[in-house]
Amino acid sequence: MVRMIRRSQIDSSDGALVRAWIADYTAGLNKFAPESMTITAWMQAYGEYGIAHWIFDAPDIATLDEFLTTHAQHEEMGAILKRGSTLFMTGYTRDLLLREIPAS
Repeated sequence: MVRMIRRSQIDSSDGALVRAWIADYTAGLNKFAPESMTITAWMQAYGEYGIAHWIFDAPDIATLDEFLTTHAQHEEMGAILKRGSTLFMTGYTRDLLLREIPAS
């Protein structure tokens, strides 16, 4: 299993609008993700203010990579991404990829 954590800095003071967009974006991701993947959204509670995280759980890197290169091609996802483009700071999105260490 692999886990990717996407971290983005929010650039909007309209918390309700941001939370609604995050819910729409996460639902769209899950709609187009393969059944073997799950995507969840999280807000950072302590530390830096205004950080959103998405956690992508996939069975392997190939599945994750295929999804990441194709999901935005769907018209619905393109519209969601465009709607959210002003809600986050440009250049402040980071991805971290983790690989599971199997139990022995």
